[in-house]
Amino acid sequence: MQPQMPRTRRWWRSALLAASMVAVLLVPAGLAAAAPSTGELLRKVEQAATEAELRNEELSEVRSEIRAAEQELASVGVALEDARARLVAAEGQVVLAEEALADARVEQARSEAEHELAERRRVEAELELAEQEAVLDQQVVDGFKYGTIGGVRGSAMLELLRRAEDPNRYSVGMRHLQVVVDDQEATVHLVAELREQREELADEAARARAAAVQTALEAAVTLTAVEQLREQATLIADEITRDERRQRELLDNLQVSASELEDTVTRVEARERELRQELAEQRAREEEAARRAAAAAAAAAAPAAGAHGGPPVSGGILCPVPGVVAGRDVINDWGFPRSGGRTHQGNDLFASRGTPVVAVADGVVVRTNPPSRPSRLGGITVTYRSGDGSEWYNAHLLALAEGIGVGSPVSRGQTIGTVGNTGNARTTPPHLHLGRRYGGVWVNPWPTISPVCR
Repeated sequence: MQPQMPRTRRWWRSALLAASMVAVLLVPAGLAAAAPSTGELLRKVEQAATEAELRNEELSEVRSEIRAAEQELASVGVALEDARARLVAAEGQVVLAEEALADARVEQARSEAEHELAERRRVEAELELAEQEAVLDQQVVDGFKYGTIGGVRGSAMLELLRRAEDPNRYSVGMRHLQVVVDDQEATVHLVAELREQREELADEAARARAAAVQTALEAAVTLTAVEQLREQATLIADEITRDERRQRELLDNLQVSASELEDTVTRVEARERELRQELAEQRAREEEAARRAAAAAAAAAAPAAGAHGGPPVSGGILCPVPGVVAGRDVINDWGFPRSGGRTHQGNDLFASRGTPVVAVADGVVVRTNPPSRPSRLGGITVTYRSGDGSEWYNAHLLALAEGIGVGSPVSRGQTIGTVGNTGNARTTPPHLHLGRRYGGVWVNPWPTISPVCR
């Protein structure tokens, strides 16, 4: 049996055959000999059909390549969006750590200067003590050699007293003896005082040395943290550069017409939304696994309250900055080095200036630092107490929401202020410092907020 000819080819063949027959009937007899034969026409039809099939196959391949490029372009777009946000947070952490490093180095220099001063005073006291002990030793020698209790060499005071021939000479001798005794006693007291002072200065020098060693260690630890954060920021910046380069290559290779461009953009955006959702779900799974592991470790080791996040809030909480993503805009930076030799007792959520900050749960405002009375560290702040007894400290705000003051009730999700960088965060990217105090101690908010910031 002959294989069936494709429908397209059959249609073109029939159409061309019919056209050729009409042409044969219409041409004059003298020209009939110049007209192509039916066989030639059929060959040309077959060639055209074959060419059309090849072009269709090529078009199908091109379309497949375009679809694959669109998929990769969507993936690169989501990765770029995520990396740029992570870079903002990473650079913010670097700035905060560098401030802590600068303070640590200042404190190290101060401690070392105090140690040098204390050591110099100790050496001076040692020299003075040695000098006075030498005087005391000489007084003892003089007393042994000349029969005196001390004082001037060769005075032979006791001998003069023994040989006193009259009361007047005896009185003069007694006054001389008193001078010698006083001189001896003063030297003894001075030596005792200098010995006591030496011990005190030695202790002071030892404490200063210990402080200098401690501040040097803290500076070294802070420097290590800064270098690690810088390395992370550099890696993220390199990642962005690679993705931007790949994005440009993909866009250059996407040779689509203007009519197809809108469809391409629509498909890419749809795929980006899908990938964002997949990324959020993946992060949620990772955070849940980390939370379970941390909870298991905490239960096994029973650490101090500050090492974990305290109990969950009844009824659950909201992310304090809507749109912030855990692992991207906020990391578990509890315990990171901070300026003034402090460690970070909270989490920093990085977001654009003016982004709303909301109450994570229902509560009552217990403290504020309004724009008219900002604090040195936190700047504009608001603290509210939720139903479980937790106090939620929100710092570095750009402004407080209208009506927020001490005693004001706040409801879950209500805007209480906006993201800024007031207080000691003036040189850092805008962010919210979120602290949680439970049972009178600061606890890590991360286990509580990370599952809801997605």
